[in-house]
Amino acid sequence: GGQPRSVGAVFFIPYIAPVTATAVVFSVIFSPRDSSPANQFIHLLGLPTQRWLVEQRGVFEIIAQLIGGRQTQLPPILAGPQLHLLAAILFAVWVYSGYDAVIFLAGLGAVPRDLIESAQVDGANRWMNFRHIIFPLISPTTFFLSILAIIGTIKALDSIYVLRDPNSRGAMDTATVYIFDQIRQGNRPYAAATGFVVFGIILILTLVQNRLSRDQVFYG
Repeated sequence: GGQPRSVGAVFFIPYIAPVTATAVVFSVIFSPRDSSPANQFIHLLGLPTQRWLVEQRGVFEIIAQLIGGRQTQLPPILAGPQLHLLAAILFAVWVYSGYDAVIFLAGLGAVPRDLIESAQVDGANRWMNFRHIIFPLISPTTFFLSILAIIGTIKALDSIYVLRDPNSRGAMDTATVYIFDQIRQGNRPYAAATGFVVFGIILILTLVQNRLSRDQVFYG
């Protein structure tokens, strides 16, 4: 019993750790220097140094240029997410995966075992059990975490503020970072109005998602 709990605690540590501290660690890992851990790893794969958090080219465009040369250009729609945004996504996945896993485990613990055993007696395999029994029964958990993910993406502030490049402001900013910059510049009325707009967007997206998920979420 002790080992699974310790392993679960390791995955949960990034979520309970101070976001600013973990973002600073992540910015060091994805530093554009040749000696950064991320660049050292891709050097082992035979790839050149990447600028990571300051790179505004798309991921697919970078791959195309590695294959066809620096002069290779892709249409913006095919360039893929910018490399610094990909690094921010990896940070969010690293921080919140432990929290999401704990919530999903709680949802899985509420699935009645007798339903799964009855389905197995009737010839259902693992995929059929997951598709027709487990996934519908944990749909409230999935809906709850998806709502949190949307809200968290819009209101992300501290991690993005630490990870972004000070020389390329705006390329990686979220709405809350923009509001914070307006407050620092003394535009408090404009920042307050923008905050109400962001609140309205979050409310509308939550209501829309609630309406679209009404027929897919099963509350028992």
